[in-house]
Parts: sequence; C-alpha cells; structure tokens
Amino acid sequence: MMIIVMIFFVLLLVLGIYLSKKNIFSPSVITPGIWLLCLSLFLLLSHTLPPLTSQFLIAISLWVFLLSFTSLLMQSTRSVSKERKVSTFVRSTYFWISVLTYPLLLMFAYKAITTGTSGSWSLDLRLAAVGESIHFDKEYGGLYTIIWQVAYLIELMYYSKKTRHRVFILGFILLSMGFFTMAKGMFLMFFVQTICVLYFKKVVSLKHLLYGLGGLFFLFVWLQSLRHSIDMSTAEDKEDFLVLYLLSSMSAFDTLEPASALHFGENVLKVFYTMFYKMGWSSIEPVEAILKFIKEPIMTNTYTTMYPYFVDFGYVGVGFFAVVMGVFFGYLFKRAQQGDEFYIVLYSFFVAFVVMQYVNEMMFTYLSGNIKNILLVYFPFFVAKYNFLRTKRSPKTLQT
Repeated sequence: MMIIVMIFFVLLLVLGIYLSKKNIFSPSVITPGIWLLCLSLFLLLSHTLPPLTSQFLIAISLWVFLLSFTSLLMQSTRSVSKERKVSTFVRSTYFWISVLTYPLLLMFAYKAITTGTSGSWSLDLRLAAVGESIHFDKEYGGLYTIIWQVAYLIELMYYSKKTRHRVFILGFILLSMGFFTMAKGMFLMFFVQTICVLYFKKVVSLKHLLYGLGGLFFLFVWLQSLRHSIDMSTAEDKEDFLVLYLLSSMSAFDTLEPASALHFGENVLKVFYTMFYKMGWSSIEPVEAILKFIKEPIMTNTYTTMYPYFVDFGYVGVGFFAVVMGVFFGYLFKRAQQGDEFYIVLYSFFVAFVVMQYVNEMMFTYLSGNIKNILLVYFPFFVAKYNFLRTKRSPKTLQT
C-alpha cells in the first residue's frame, strides 16, 4: 500500500509543479514533496520502526490530496495584485523594540545555565526553553519574539544598502534565539523564511536552497550532539538522527486513537479552552502545546501535523482541516506569487509551517501567536496605506 501512496504523491507533485509555474514554494509542491521524501527515507534507511499501518497511510493520503487540490484551486482563482508600501516609522519601531528586548534572551540563557541541574549547559537550555526545568514552567516566548521575526522579514523584504545592517542584526537575534533555546526548528524556520522571501524576489534559486539544506543538516547534527553530549560523527548516527526527526512522527501517529479527545475539539480549539479557563468560565484545563512523550515504537512527542485533527475528529477532521489549510496556504501563495509584498512577507512566515508538517501541527496549536503575527505584519502596511502617522513610506523594490 505504501508504494501505491508514493506513486500517488509523485503524480500530485508533478501536477503541483506544473500548475504552480515551477515555484517550489507552492503548498501543492511542498506537501506531496515532503511526504514523498519521508516515505522514501522510511524505506531506504535502516531502522527498527514497525511498518506503517493503514491508519497513517489513509490519513496522510487524505491530507496530502485535499490540501494540494484545494490549494491549487485557490491558485487558479483571479485576484488583483495591489501595490503596497510599508511605514518606515513602524519599521524602525519594530527594529528598535527587537534590539531593546534582546537582553531578555540573554537573561533567560544565563538563568537557565546557572540554575540548570542536568550537568549539560545545552540540555539545561533546552529544558528551560520548553518549560520543563525547576525554574521555568512555561515554554520560552513572548510578543517580543514575534516582533523579532516580523521585523526581520520586513527588513529583508525591503533590503537596501542603507538598512542592510538591520537585516544582519535581526538575523543574529533570531539565530541567537535558536541557539539559546537549542531549537533546531527555529533554525529551520529562519532558513525557510529567508529563502522564501529571496526566492519570491528572484534573488536566490533552487541551487541555493539545496546547498542551504545540506548545511542545515550538519548544523542540526551538531546541535543534537551538544544537547545530548554524544558523538554524532558516524554515518549510523546521522541515520539515527534522520529516523528520529523525519520518521518517528509517522510511526507515532499509528499509536493514536481516532476521535479520542476527552472534550470536543480540545486540541484544535485549544486557544478557546485556554481563554475560557483563565477567565473562570470553564473548569476544563487546556491541553499542553508540548505533547507528552511516548516510548514505543520510538521515544518522541511529535505525531505529524494531523495529530489534533485526528485525535479530535478522526479521519473527518483530517479531511476537513486539509481543505481549510489548502484554502489558507493556497490563497497566501497566490497573492505572494503576484508580487504583493504584504503577502510575500506573510506567506514567508507561514511557509515554514507547511515545510514542518511532517513533525507537528503549528497553526491551531499556536493560534493566538499566529493571529498576533498576522496583525503585526499588517500594521506597517496599514499605517502606510492611510498614512495615519504622517510618515515617509519605504521604497517598494528590493535593492541588492
């Protein structure tokens, strides 16, 4: 059955490339492509994971087909590209907020290392970042970290020789956050978002993407060796790394029970459960964003992007939210492909979620943060459009 699914994904990939005008950042290209890669590695790499069952294969077929199909439908709709500009005042404000809040990251790192108890500074950083240490009970983050990402993407979008120092400073801040939280996902997001902006601006090509992915792989291996104080120098160790981070989530998905959530939509609607619980309107505690680890078939706490939809609503949930995500990502991509700067910046943020769908779900799990991100991206364009602050507007084109 797996071979049939893989052949199906190949056909979807070819169709997506053709209908997306060979744009590799199309959701209809990334989605079948990323899952085709994962399934291929599942067959090629040596591992002890059990064969994937029909539960995962049916669910992923449903997910990939409906997301790809609906995103292609959205890409085929007519829409008019608008000429947009961004407020230089808001740009500068975002930049200086980022610079002035950077010490908060350093303070977090210092406290995490000095109060850590694991015996490994890198592991202490990671435990503190996910809220699993004695002195840190919440996942590291905050509104200012979202501003860092938005500020970086906007500065990159409107890069010029005059303001290029901002791109380097903001890039350093984001990379620092990835290092001080020992989060490989942060490095992957930074890389994908950067390449996406530059790809839409025709500054980089597929070749640069492939080179970057190669370098990223070795960076991840190095971070893994730091976090767990192990030697990752052999080919076997590198294969184990791929098994853990690319394949384990698929096997873990097979351990789930469809529609097994205790309360209606408690995973998908987590933001509302959290809000009602904090306001005292409900006694139901919200589920944790970071899922619990399982030991079999391999120790992991990721179950692919389909986890909340499948656990809350079964196969119907997987299919329904595949359509929702297809419409959302397809529309953003369509507008970005037309050259709309607002949508290039916005899609460049969310495209990382499309790429990382093989690991976990990031749209509804972090819905409140994503809404803040959309508003923060839109605000400088909104101010420039109506010139509320009576400020100068940034130039439209990217200068290289």
